[in-house]
Parts: sequence; C-alpha cells; structure tokens
Amino acid sequence: MATPDDFSKVIDNCLEKLEVDKNIKDTIKKTIVMNFDEHLATSKLKERLQLLFEYEKNYLTLIKEFKEEIKFVGSLQEDLRKERAKFFSDTLQEVSAALKDSQVSSDVASQWIQELVNSYTKSLDVSSGLIEEHTFDTIGDIRRQAKGEISSVTKNEANE
Repeated sequence: MATPDDFSKVIDNCLEKLEVDKNIKDTIKKTIVMNFDEHLATSKLKERLQLLFEYEKNYLTLIKEFKEEIKFVGSLQEDLRKERAKFFSDTLQEVSAALKDSQVSSDVASQWIQELVNSYTKSLDVSSGLIEEHTFDTIGDIRRQAKGEISSVTKNEANE
C-alpha cells in the first residue's frame, strides 16, 4: 500500500511539469493531499466498521447457535433459585410443624432442623456449582468459537 510520502512525491513529480506559479502548485498539492487523506481515513473507517460488523455478526450467530443451551442454563439457575426459596419458605415450616405434631423435644427438633438446613444447603451449593461450571464451559465454547471466527475474519481482511 502506498504511503502518504510516496503519494506526495508522485504529486511533486506531476506538478514539476506544470508551468505555473509555485504557490498555485502548493495549493493544488495541498488540495490533492487533503482529499487523499480524507479518502484514506474514510477507507480505514470502512475497514474497521466492516471488521466490527463481522465480529458482531459472528457473536450473534454463535448466540443463535447456543440459544437452547443458554435457555437451558438460565432455566436451571431459575429452578435452583425457586427450589432454594421454596425450601426456606415452605418446607422448613412443614418439617417444623411435623416435628411439633410428633411431640419431638425442641432440642432434638432444633438439632435435626439445623442438620437438615446444613445438608440441604450443601446439596444446593453443589448443584449451583455444577450449573456455574456448565455455564462457564458454555461461555468458554462460545468465546473459543468467536475467537476462531474473528481470527479468520481478520486474516481474510488482511488478505484482501
């Protein structure tokens, strides 16, 4: 690709042959160089916008491709939140009422409920960890594919 200095030398060579005042030659040269710079800036802007467009297009394609997995992960997280809320709002009350109805001593009932809360919380934490791991794996897959697509787009842009 020609540099602005190369372009300026070509203009100087062309203007050398003209038999006009030096100020007129300088004005003509400035006008041509200014137009060239504007065209070059516009061309670079178009290239960058095209690259950005391809980048976004690839991400949207990947999101479309992974749409079902994204929905699945979202629904898993929502189900886990609902289960956690239901346990602490409903299930614990039911267990506590059942223990009272069974006339279990309050010390034993308290200890048993504490154990239930601890084990259930651990179980939910494990489930949450698995969901997070799956989420991160899915995001990693999307990023890897996006990087592969972007590098191929960048290589294609460079080759053109």
